[in-house]
Amino acid sequence: MSMQFKLSIHVAVAVIATAMLPACDGSLRRETPAAAKLEVVRADPARNRLWVLDHEVISVYDNTNGRRLRRIVLPEWIVLPQRYSCLPDLALDSSGAAFVSSNVLPVLWRIDPQRYEVTRIELVLDTDSDKDVGFTGLSFAGDGTLLAAGAMAAALWQIDTSAASARKIASYPSVVRGCDPATLVRAGQDQTVIAASQPK
Repeated sequence: MSMQFKLSIHVAVAVIATAMLPACDGSLRRETPAAAKLEVVRADPARNRLWVLDHEVISVYDNTNGRRLRRIVLPEWIVLPQRYSCLPDLALDSSGAAFVSSNVLPVLWRIDPQRYEVTRIELVLDTDSDKDVGFTGLSFAGDGTLLAAGAMAAALWQIDTSAASARKIASYPSVVRGCDPATLVRAGQDQTVIAASQPK
């Protein structure tokens, strides 16, 4: 047997043994499967950067050599597990600024592309202020408008980051979980959509 094969067997045995750790009472305990891992990756070709969002931090890398340029912790960032909500998202605007959502609060974090300073933006909702509303599926339209899907209820939102406000464009009551705006728009073509009120 080759050395690499022997090493692979030892690693496999260690993984199986770890999965069946003995509990304090002597019985076997099986570890539950790991929760869905949050990892959102966005490329910024104009500035040659790669932004990576995980459960704890945002890392910014030089896309040429893979060197990490920054590690950014978001203040007061709350993430709900995927079994309860769609996961948060990360989007880059045309200036290279990064926007990160919470999937349980109507809050965005903006990260400056040069100084990496973090600004917390608490959004005022035009409706559903009595509900837990977070966002996922962040997407900038060609005109710079930020669109998002509701992380807990299938809805399409338009977010004005400069005014710190969010307006519900439509609800999709027959969609169980619509985690991105494109899915919601396609669903709206085939199903009943409840249009939200127009801005005054």
